[in-house]
Amino acid sequence: MPFDFRRFDIYRKVPKDLTQPTYTGAIISICCCLFILFLFLSELTGFITTEVVNELYVDDPDKDSGGKIDVSLNISLPNLHCELVGLDIQDEMGRHEVGHIDNSMKIPLNNGAGCRFEGQFSINKEVGQQSDVQGHMFQ
Repeated sequence: MPFDFRRFDIYRKVPKDLTQPTYTGAIISICCCLFILFLFLSELTGFITTEVVNELYVDDPDKDSGGKIDVSLNISLPNLHCELVGLDIQDEMGRHEVGHIDNSMKIPLNNGAGCRFEGQFSINKEVGQQSDVQGHMFQ
């Protein structure tokens, strides 16, 4: 008598004549499908939603820098014209520059439909404080 490996099958098929649909099983199945659909749609919405943040906080990695932090920016904005892009610099020491243009370049992308902004500047850093760099659009 040969050894039958099928007896180790833990996912055995139940014959159709032994199964019987019930209202409870149908309700549980429908609720599970609706819950799965809800989870899928909420995750898809979270993935598709774009969050725009216009602030950049910089921490000083070099404590011996004399209170200055060198900042280099290289930002591509594929759907924003270059004439709408600008840079404001503000720190806790009272410096506030609107429309900073020194050491900065605006490079058109996609035949002028987008813009790449490159810039370099130094900001003051006070111990325990944050500096704030904000981009803006001219209207």
